[in-house]
Amino acid sequence: MINQETVIRLALVKNVHALVNDVTLMKKSLAASDARVTGQQQTIDALKIQVKSLQQENNELKNSSRISEARIMELETKLQTVNENYGTLYDELNVIQKDSDDKRREMFNKTHSVLDDIKIEVRYLSVTLLDFKEHTEIENESRDKKYEELERYFNSSYEDLRVELFQNKNDSTNRKMLIQNLEDSQTEMRRNFTEKLNRTVAKFETQLKTWEYEQLKLSSAVASLEVANMNLSKQNCDKSNHHAFTAGISSTDDGWTGDTLVFPTVIYSVGTGYNPITGIFTAPTAGTYVFYVSVESAHHQLIYVDIVMNGSSKVRAMAWYGGGSSISVYQTGTNLVILHLQTGDRVWVRRGGGAGYYSDSDHITTFSGFKLY
Repeated sequence: MINQETVIRLALVKNVHALVNDVTLMKKSLAASDARVTGQQQTIDALKIQVKSLQQENNELKNSSRISEARIMELETKLQTVNENYGTLYDELNVIQKDSDDKRREMFNKTHSVLDDIKIEVRYLSVTLLDFKEHTEIENESRDKKYEELERYFNSSYEDLRVELFQNKNDSTNRKMLIQNLEDSQTEMRRNFTEKLNRTVAKFETQLKTWEYEQLKLSSAVASLEVANMNLSKQNCDKSNHHAFTAGISSTDDGWTGDTLVFPTVIYSVGTGYNPITGIFTAPTAGTYVFYVSVESAHHQLIYVDIVMNGSSKVRAMAWYGGGSSISVYQTGTNLVILHLQTGDRVWVRRGGGAGYYSDSDHITTFSGFKLY
């Protein structure tokens, strides 16, 4: 009885050792499968990075050439299809991975259950493990085939993309050369246009400066005219500050030898100041005045007259005759003076020498004066 139990225990121990070895081998197989899955995942990530890089390069080529936009759009469509296929394959891979994880968890659960009930279900567990091992091998083979197909598909798609991108690069290079030629032509045209434009601008600037100078002159003239207009307007507004007169003599007096030459005929008069009876101008307001005298001598005679201010002679007009001629001779003497007068100052014409004067209804001998400012 002891020997039979020992034999059973030995058999059980042997079976357990065999089962443990099978589990160990199965774990190694699963670890190798996980490693391969990880490698394939890394390969897929690398391919995804390459696909993204190709997309960026494709977008750059698209920006550099509008003509190749249609082909790039087709390429993007193909790339999108590849991405969709990649997504589909990635989903399938996730399903496979999930199935594998589920099966692995199921296997571990079954293993723990078998180990708990090992005395009762040794044979059943051995058969189950063998079946599972075969099924796992079949699944691994199927998964390896799918991985190989996926890798071949990505490799072929990647090569096709590289060929198309190489063709697009060649087309883009030709277009870039054409664009460079056009840019060179445009640069030359722009340079010529810039030179002409600069010359034209310089000419316009010179003309503009001339016009500005002329404008300044015109502005200065306009300003002067405005000032003069303002002064005239001011003077016109202030009539009481205007004083001017012209007086004359309408007859001849060959033997006149008086002191003050009176001009009784007033030809023009504004304001007050000149007295045609006395021949004296009295300044109604202070200011600067201008006085003018014109006298014509009598026949074959001479006469000197002075413009006098408050009894003081300022200037002299002389109609001089030297004698000796048998023809009629009449000489005219004139003079002008500017004087600053205070209110009440008096100015008149006084004989300085000689005798007689000539005049008529046209007023040849005259005396004038006006306030300047």
